[in-house]
Amino acid sequence: MSDTVLIDERRTARKSHKCDATAWFHNYGMGRHDLTPEQQAIFDAAEADNGRILPGQVYHYQRAVYDGRMQTWRARLDMESVCLAHGLFDD
Repeated sequence: MSDTVLIDERRTARKSHKCDATAWFHNYGMGRHDLTPEQQAIFDAAEADNGRILPGQVYHYQRAVYDGRMQTWRARLDMESVCLAHGLFDD
């Protein structure tokens, strides 16, 4: 079964959500020492928000079928860019 992206868009949060990119960053065991100063500032801001997308923030929303299961991805745009810069996502 092939993977299918159903929705891929930018949204403005109306309520708080967990940032999947921040969680992904932690799951890879990366830390501040792996980041540029600009990326460290982004990471610090995400940590200060407890890894959350806050109301009013624009975030990446994706709804897709992976391995036959429906999954939702929500990520702060800044943390997603840090993860992309470090090649943390599968193609």
